[in-house]
Amino acid sequence: MILDYAKKCEKSMLVTSIVTFVLGIVLVIEPTGSIKMLTAIIAIMCMLMGGFQLIDYIRKPREEKMTSLSLILAIILLSVGLFLFINNEALVKFITVIIGITICVKSLFKLQFALNLKGISDKWKYNLIAAIIGMSLGIIIFINPFESASLFLRIIGIALVIGSVLELVETGMVMNSLNDIKELPFVEKKKKNKKEDNTVVEEVVGEA
Repeated sequence: MILDYAKKCEKSMLVTSIVTFVLGIVLVIEPTGSIKMLTAIIAIMCMLMGGFQLIDYIRKPREEKMTSLSLILAIILLSVGLFLFINNEALVKFITVIIGITICVKSLFKLQFALNLKGISDKWKYNLIAAIIGMSLGIIIFINPFESASLFLRIIGIALVIGSVLELVETGMVMNSLNDIKELPFVEKKKKNKKEDNTVVEEVVGEA
């Protein structure tokens, strides 16, 4: 029972490893297309939710429409969905720009800390170097958001591919070892003890 369950878990892990491997390959080969596809999916979801909100508003009784926000939400969601569908790079650029600004702000604080640390500790130079690197990275991301997002997705894809390959190797080794096992050790021991107990009982009965 436990052995069968373990084999079933390893098989499911094998499938998920293959899926993440394929996803990683797609991200490495076509990060731009992946970004556009992801934005299109988000756009369609926004439009669907907006459509549901609009239907909900239409179906509401007149007295409930007075205090309902369904129509406003429907207009906002439909507008956002339509905008993202037409401009399928907008969302990625916005998110990446926010990431770039965040890195720049964090680097400014690190720069200030490094200058304040000067004269107190000789390690302030490491903070200064980290601040300069972070500021440079933030500016690059801010200037080229879409290209930066493509690079990030490619890096994520490489990480997924490497992780999936390692999982596939590990899963294959575990599955081979499980196939070689006929019975779990503690189950064998339990059966052996039970057999010995039965033998003792039979001997006692025989003597009686």
